[in-house]
Amino acid sequence: MSASSKKITTEKFEVTLLEKGIVEDFIRPGVVMEVEDITSLKKHNYEQAGNKPYVILVTAGELISFSKEARELAASKEFIDAALAKALLINSTAHRIIGNFYLKVNKPYLHTRIFSDRTKALNWLRTFIK
Repeated sequence: MSASSKKITTEKFEVTLLEKGIVEDFIRPGVVMEVEDITSLKKHNYEQAGNKPYVILVTAGELISFSKEARELAASKEFIDAALAKALLINSTAHRIIGNFYLKVNKPYLHTRIFSDRTKALNWLRTFIK
């Protein structure tokens, strides 16, 4: 793992502070995210946000997936600490299907919406930042 003042890079994801209170999680192409991966991702998000409440823009490469356990944990009330909202930025039909499945089946506790436009996603996320 490498870290700079604005980006943390691991084998499976990158966490970037876009602006105060907004963290971008990029999931690398072809990875399967497990419970330990999303737990690590949450820790890095909090660090990048300066240990303060934050919102998340999730982007992903092609052919990514989340284990059932990882999806369930990410959607749970118990998993949410400092996160205020999550925008899923989709760029393919496959991502839209995965995103809609997550919203309908896992019913995330955190305010979560799907967007195909990055600017609209960021504007929506900014409404949660105090």
